[in-house]
Amino acid sequence: MKKKKEVQYKYRKVRAWVKTIDSAYTGTVYLPADQTRFSDVINDERQFISMTDVESRDFASPKSYLAINKDLIELVELLEPDTEGKS
Repeated sequence: MKKKKEVQYKYRKVRAWVKTIDSAYTGTVYLPADQTRFSDVINDERQFISMTDVESRDFASPKSYLAINKDLIELVELLEPDTEGKS
């Protein structure tokens, strides 16, 4: 029997506040290892950014996952900028 190969993804977690046209969200964004800055994620070809542990005044309780359409994003603030660049 062949052993299933386990894939390990390398990423860095960054806490961010994201303001869209309609709302604002605070959560964790995962930066792929090949993208060193948050702006790399914003400017890549994907239509959405993924956030986990998301809080917003629009929710009664935190959401475990949220995908945000990049076209709706107006402003981003890194809440823990010192974590960017650390593994």
